Amino acid sequence: MKVLVIQIKMIGDVLASTVICETIKEQNPNCEIHYLIQKNSFAVVENNPCIDKVIFFEEEKYKGFKGFIQLGKEFKQENYSAIIDAYGKLQSIIPSYLSNIKTRIATKKWYTDLLFTETVIPDTECEGTANAFRLLLVKTFLKKEVDLIYPKIHLTPQEISNAKSIIESQLDTSKPIFMISVVGSAPNKSLPNEYMAKVLDTISESNKNAQLVFNYMPNQFEEAKAIFDSCNLATQKQIVFDFYCKGLRTFISVLSQCNALIGNEGGATNMAKSLNIPTFTIYAPWINRNSWNIMETSGLHDIVHLRDYYSDLYKNKHPKNFKEKSLEWYDKLNPDLFCEKLKQFVKRISQ
Repeated sequence: MKVLVIQIKMIGDVLASTVICETIKEQNPNCEIHYLIQKNSFAVVENNPCIDKVIFFEEEKYKGFKGFIQLGKEFKQENYSAIIDAYGKLQSIIPSYLSNIKTRIATKKWYTDLLFTETVIPDTECEGTANAFRLLLVKTFLKKEVDLIYPKIHLTPQEISNAKSIIESQLDTSKPIFMISVVGSAPNKSLPNEYMAKVLDTISESNKNAQLVFNYMPNQFEEAKAIFDSCNLATQKQIVFDFYCKGLRTFISVLSQCNALIGNEGGATNMAKSLNIPTFTIYAPWINRNSWNIMETSGLHDIVHLRDYYSDLYKNKHPKNFKEKSLEWYDKLNPDLFCEKLKQFVKRISQ
């Protein structure tokens, strides 16, 4: 048996869908599992023992309807037993249909019932919606109940050793290391600069020995610097502003050696959780906290969301309905609201 799992992007989603691969492999060790993703996501699936082959989706090669036809032909040539489409966009839906593979499973939409042999309806109200959706897909394929599992990143001993060397060359290993997601992936996913500075000041006050390692992209330098400049002098002394990692895989390896990840929600949050690194995550007002709040009951992870404090704003509607209000609503998410929660988190992981 050979199965294709599709999750073309994003990095967090690519990592999340590995639970499909792992569950199938546990139930059918001899099953050959292929995983279609974009190349920039490879770091989160590298060395995963449950994936036999990673296939890279090339935007230019599979562009437009001709590209869809070509990809569908390639699926058919592989003679897959089944296709599980966790991505659910035209780039995966059309090629899956054109492949004419006997078993094709995807999310239920008004048109997918015609194109797939089986469709599922995700529970959008349950905790950890994103994880539950993936397990529902694989449950439908296996036609049996499956265990609750979470994504894992698999690092080699050499990668861990190299990460320790990088840390020793730039940080004091006798002190706690907190990775800080200081800037989000977009303005509507970033706590305002002055508020992030308050968050950092609170962390500093709670643990005066902690090293606060800034994690940001090169094009976010100015914003990260503005946040640094807004911090108290005592906090600035604890911040490591220019910690350097070459590539995402190296970052993941370094993250595995940190005491915690704190800051804006994003791909790094999912990576930390997959490494069992404690997280304190600040969600954008328009992001549904239920989608990614996995493992909260483990005691390792805490979440902050505007809905926790201003539930009336949402009027029982899905947070995505208020995406255009994200910048306005961020002003309401003053760190004073969750200051005590953050202090307790820092205290807990510092023990």
